[in-house]
Amino acid sequence: MAKNTNNNVAAMEQVCKNAKALFPELNVQVSDISDPTEAFLTRALVHCLRAFGFRVEPPYNVDSEANDTSKAKRVFIGKLCRQTQRILQISFPSMTYSYYDIIAPTPKKTLNTLDVLCNYYCFYKMHKKEVIPPIMERHLERQSLIAVIAANKRELEQRKQREVQDTTDIAKCEANIKKLQAELPKAESELNKQSKTLRQLQSELATQEEQQSELRNQVNHLQQLVVLESDMTALQMEAKELAAQIEKHKPEKAKLDQIYNERRLEIEKISRLNDEIEKAFNILPPDVLNDYKEELKQKESLEKSHVELMHKLQGLQDMNVKSQKVLAQVEEKYKARKLQCEQEASKLLEKVAEQEALKEQQTGKIEQLEQCIKTLEEKLDEEQRVAEDLKIFVTKLFGEQEDLS
Repeated sequence: MAKNTNNNVAAMEQVCKNAKALFPELNVQVSDISDPTEAFLTRALVHCLRAFGFRVEPPYNVDSEANDTSKAKRVFIGKLCRQTQRILQISFPSMTYSYYDIIAPTPKKTLNTLDVLCNYYCFYKMHKKEVIPPIMERHLERQSLIAVIAANKRELEQRKQREVQDTTDIAKCEANIKKLQAELPKAESELNKQSKTLRQLQSELATQEEQQSELRNQVNHLQQLVVLESDMTALQMEAKELAAQIEKHKPEKAKLDQIYNERRLEIEKISRLNDEIEKAFNILPPDVLNDYKEELKQKESLEKSHVELMHKLQGLQDMNVKSQKVLAQVEEKYKARKLQCEQEASKLLEKVAEQEALKEQQTGKIEQLEQCIKTLEEKLDEEQRVAEDLKIFVTKLFGEQEDLS
């Protein structure tokens, strides 16, 4: 019994030594084999399988979640058991490795498993350059052939599908071509009709543009005839100046009227005195006659000055009347011309607006007709291109079928 125990301890020490030499990162101790745990065994198996080239990634923390009972953990441990069992069965075909051997490991099972894995890893490192490359080459060649066969099958299937689809498309396109060929005379007739209508509208549009140009010329002519605001302002300023001059001469006129009345009274008085003097002329002495002559001279000078003042007053009155007449005529002319120009401009603007509206309406119709013609032409071109593409495609398809046959 003691001999078996010593043998087991020696075997464990040998496995620990081999594991430390092959997998130093694990740092395997004799206690890990004599009293194995789920965490240690899981970590050791993951490390060994990674060394063999397997992609093993535990979906949980092996050290801190040893009591985890999730489905992901169970699936991962089951996969780990299958991969380990396949390696063990290379040397021992009847040897098994179950789920229970990981969650409740025994020292004996753990010792045997690690011993086999270390031995197989040594064999793997010795012969992987001789064995694996040819196998991998044949495997890659097989995989490439499988991929080529699958690609050829997919291409063949796609060609069959395209052939069926092309046959259907050819039938549809032939039906569409026949339909379009049947509609072509009608479309050409409609196109000719629309073209004729378009020419008529273009002719009407040209006529309306000429009329609009004439109306614009008339408007420009009327605008030239209209009295400008600046000219009217100048006339008003001149009228104001004349009115100011008239107001300025009114005191002088009143003064002259007063002087005229005084002179008239004096003349009347002198006339009466003259009559009386003529009556008493024969009885007056010579000195009195001399005084009378002097008074006559003064009377004549006064009459001359009176006539001059009357002429000056009359000139001022004529100037005032003339200025008033000119101002009234200018205002009347301005009002009449302004009213006439506004009426004519309103009429012309109404005509221009009507012409613009009619022009826009005609332009819209022309654009619609041009768009309709363009759509018909594009449709005809597209159908012709589709027919040519179909002919080319049918020719290529028949050529490919002949090549396949």
